[in-house]
Amino acid sequence: MRKAVRTSIATAAAVALLALTACGSATQSAGPAADGPYAAPAKDITATISVSNWGDPGDKAVYDGVAKRFKEKYPNVTVNNNFTPITTWTEYVNKLVTQAAAGQAPDVINIATEGVELGLANELFSPLDGFLKNDPEAKALREDIDPKLLAGFSKDGSTYLMPNTFNTMVIYYNTKMFAAAGIERPSDDWTWDDFLEISKKLTTGSGANKVYGFAMPYYSFGITPWLYSNGTSMMSEDLKTAQLTDPKVQKSVEWVRDLATKYGVSPQPKGSDPYQLFPAGKAAMTGAGHFVTGGFAKAGFSDYDILPWPKGTTKSTVFGAGAFAISKTSKNQELSWEFIKMLTDQQTQKKWADAGSAVPSTKTAASSPEFLSSPKHAEEFYNSLSYAKPVAAPGAYNVLDPAFMRAMDEIMSGQDIGSSLEKAQKDVEEALQK
Repeated sequence: MRKAVRTSIATAAAVALLALTACGSATQSAGPAADGPYAAPAKDITATISVSNWGDPGDKAVYDGVAKRFKEKYPNVTVNNNFTPITTWTEYVNKLVTQAAAGQAPDVINIATEGVELGLANELFSPLDGFLKNDPEAKALREDIDPKLLAGFSKDGSTYLMPNTFNTMVIYYNTKMFAAAGIERPSDDWTWDDFLEISKKLTTGSGANKVYGFAMPYYSFGITPWLYSNGTSMMSEDLKTAQLTDPKVQKSVEWVRDLATKYGVSPQPKGSDPYQLFPAGKAAMTGAGHFVTGGFAKAGFSDYDILPWPKGTTKSTVFGAGAFAISKTSKNQELSWEFIKMLTDQQTQKKWADAGSAVPSTKTAASSPEFLSSPKHAEEFYNSLSYAKPVAAPGAYNVLDPAFMRAMDEIMSGQDIGSSLEKAQKDVEEALQK
């Protein structure tokens, strides 16, 4: 997830879409290379390619830079960009399906983990296997990307998208507040009990002067790490079965509720913004992906470091990624592949690293001195992939996400956990059967 991985992230932070409509004027093969040597299109080719994209203003600046660089390589190729906000992944995919049916599908599609299953179900993407196998330039890039990221964009043995950025949820902590309270940085294997003990020590004052130990990220992507670190998920591993009534899900949700209502170490999340409370010194810890670092920098706040999410029964957290695919109906397959390579190459990855909205997908960019300059343990952003799991995003994610948060709203207001999750379970089951 940049940010939505970022729906999650897109839910937590406003995201936007870039839609490049396809209208290629050159005649190219209708499918990607499957066997034999791959040859890039001639540099004097004349064509127009389109891209469907999303992100924040920082992302758009990166995309614009890539389009400019692509123009230098292919001076007779025009790249058409549209940048519009995402509402839901279903709406986004439906728009692409409609465009494809009208013969106007974008050549290149940018989509996040939350929308991939829906895109695959609608057969939006061409497999990239031929390019990945036969293009020599792809080999080095592929080997520099964590296999877990590529696996998240593969199905039934084929890879459909090339990841560009991702976000894992980690714990941010205020280094000055920890030092003032005499609290040492916990080990990377800290537990829920450790987290609660530290949160209690850092919760002080009352009324308008109250300072909380933890400001809760209150969206499904932000709550999911509590489920994963307790050995459960809202969905089964194959994403075919909802398991919101799993006792472990109920126990995890009870823990989240109790942080605010029983222990008082976190404010009631409705109406409070953790990403304002934390840099303002009104909360000593919060949870987020890398996507908050750009805002913290703009606010002049740098007194923080990061930690792995504390473990309940297991050490785990959630990640989501953004990636690029070639539209199945694109008539510019090879040219689109060349554009995707440029969108994900090392030069662009370093731009993502500088943008402060997500973690670049290549190990080289994520281990650059610039990316690791802040916070002190910035290497955890990439290393956390080793124990993270992708956000559980079935084709009915547009039902799962709001159903779970409706249940959370009820639970946080004091209603029964079991009955609230049962209603959400029923909603998702019905959606999965359609």
